[in-house]
This record gives sequence, structure tokens and C-alpha cells, in this order.
Amino acid sequence: MNRTVLASILVVLLVSAGTAQSQIPTGGPIPDRRGFNNSVDDRKLTDPVEEVVRRVAGNVYVIAGAGGNIVAQSGPDGLFLVDDNFAVFYPRIEAALRQISEKPVRIIVNTHSHFDHNQNNANFARQGALIVAHPNLRTALMQQTRPPVAPEGLPVVTASEPLTFHFNGEDISYIPLKPSHTNGDVAVYFRGSDVFAFGDVFTTDYPSIGVAQGGSIENFVDNYNLALQTTTPNTIFVPGHAQLSKRVDVIAVRDAITVIHGRFLDMVKKGMTLEQIRQARPSREFDARFATENFAPNEMQNSTRWYQQMFDEAKAHLAQR
Repeated sequence: MNRTVLASILVVLLVSAGTAQSQIPTGGPIPDRRGFNNSVDDRKLTDPVEEVVRRVAGNVYVIAGAGGNIVAQSGPDGLFLVDDNFAVFYPRIEAALRQISEKPVRIIVNTHSHFDHNQNNANFARQGALIVAHPNLRTALMQQTRPPVAPEGLPVVTASEPLTFHFNGEDISYIPLKPSHTNGDVAVYFRGSDVFAFGDVFTTDYPSIGVAQGGSIENFVDNYNLALQTTTPNTIFVPGHAQLSKRVDVIAVRDAITVIHGRFLDMVKKGMTLEQIRQARPSREFDARFATENFAPNEMQNSTRWYQQMFDEAKAHLAQR
């Protein structure tokens, strides 16, 4: 009798888990609230935020709300996450993960050091999750003071060379990138599911350049080319913010910033000031598609700031020649 009861309970649990996953839609729009950059538990800011779960492909899902997109791979070994968002949304993220699996989070890869992508490190580490990141990311988190990072929130495994995880029956590539958005950028490729998690190196719009950390347009282009060479024609790219993307979307951003960068170099070489370049608007024909404020209005990243970054990057580029 006991064995029969236990078997029945197990069947119910398995069916419930399978039903929960089957109710998660595949693809479709996800929230893009990248203007939210406040980790304080202010209900006026947090109440409007909804955590949305979508299946991307294979065993890989995305959780999106405010802050960076979270990528979750599910299977018998547990959950493998790429980034983990703001601490203020931890209960909602936990609830979203439970829609995917009742298994614990085992491994988290941080794509870069900005806290909208890693502020839940400590929460998941206390549950036993292993945090993996680039060495420069760990250094940045150790130096962060507002807010300070708890010791358990620091990565315990760091690597500046490629790694392969064998998890949930899938080969998962950890791919260090050239300095672009930060000097600790990494991407993750779920090879079986054919899903590439890009972090903020790719956000479907004009990229945010970490010029002070060695970021350059050339490095962005090299990183996009590496991603394209590594993946397949059918790969789904999960940006750090914004919508699930295809190969053509990565190519479009790469080609646009290549053209615009060439124009900036020519203008800076001629001695034009930033204001003169703004007036000339070398990104004119691309702005309708790639200007951040057109589809995700915010004060953190917009064309005004991007022009300053491009101007600084062009000067740094020419100074190295």
C-alpha cells in the first residue's frame, strides 16, 4: 500500500511539472524595461513590473521583467542560469523558475558586472548555486560599493578562457568576449538547444560601449562575428535586454555600427567637435531601427549618450594609431 501511494504521488508530481512547462508559451514578445535601474523596494517602481516566462528553444527558457533577461536551462541535473537580475525581484524570479522546474539552481554564469544582471548571486549561492564569471567581473564586484556585494555573491569560479559545461545532457559553451560593454563580458551557447545568451554586448539597438574599460566598436564587431561563426542559421539569440532575436538581427546591428563607426572616425579625424557631429548625425538612416529611445525609453542609454560614447571611442581609436 505504501509503495502504491508513493508511486501515485510521484506520478502526480511529474505530471504537474510537465503541465507547468507545457503551459509556458514558446517565443513571443517579452518585457523590455531596461530603464528600470533601481534596486530599492519601492512599490511605485516594482508593482508595475511583471515577470514573464517564455520557452526559447529546446530546454532553454527566458525570464524577463525589469533589468537583464534571465536565461534558464532546465533538466534532471537542475537549473542552469545565465544572469539573475535585481535582488528586489528575487521572490518573483523564484516563482518564475518554479514554472519551469522544481529543481534547484545549480550553476549561474554572470555575463558582466552590472548589477541588474547579478544582484541575486548571493540569494542563489546561499541555496548552493555555483557562480561562474570572468575574472574582471569578480574584481568589479569586489570593488563595488553602491550597493556593496556580499562575499557569497562573488563568483567562486572565474575563467578568461572558454569552458564547456556538460549539464542536463547538453554541452554548454562559456565564451569570454573581447572588452565591449565591460572588460568582463562573456556569452553562453546552449549547443543542443541552439540558444546563444549574449548579455549586454547585444541588446538589438546601438550598443553601450565601455570605453574606459577598453570597449571598442571593433571588439563589438569581432564578438558578433564570433557568435555568428559559432552558431547555426537557426540559433535564437537572447539579448541582455530586448526581444529574442535571429541571426539577421545580429548582422543588422553589426553592419550598422560598422558604417557609423567609419563615419565617426572620419569626422573626428577632420577635427569636428561632438556638437558638430551631433548636427551632422552620421547615424541618420539607422536611428529609426536602432535608437534605444524609439522602443525602450530610458535615461540610462539613449542616442545622446551613445554619441558621446562613439566620440570618445573614435578618439581612443585614433590615438592608438
